[in-house]
Amino acid sequence: MNKKYFDELMIKKSISRYKLCKITGISSGGLTDVLNKKVKNPRIDTLIKIAEALNLNDHEFAELCGYKNDK
Repeated sequence: MNKKYFDELMIKKSISRYKLCKITGISSGGLTDVLNKKVKNPRIDTLIKIAEALNLNDHEFAELCGYKNDK
């Protein structure tokens, strides 16, 4: 997961990590592990919960997951 982009999205969407954890049901430790890449392959349902809580579009979701459009 792209941690820098995640932090930018959190600011843009005006949401704290605490609130995101409450909305998604993901523990703060679990979220930290995903962001710090301690979890090499996070479950898709975890990523979807984050994307839905942040109301991400497809492009934002892809970039959050580490994919970039280099065009």
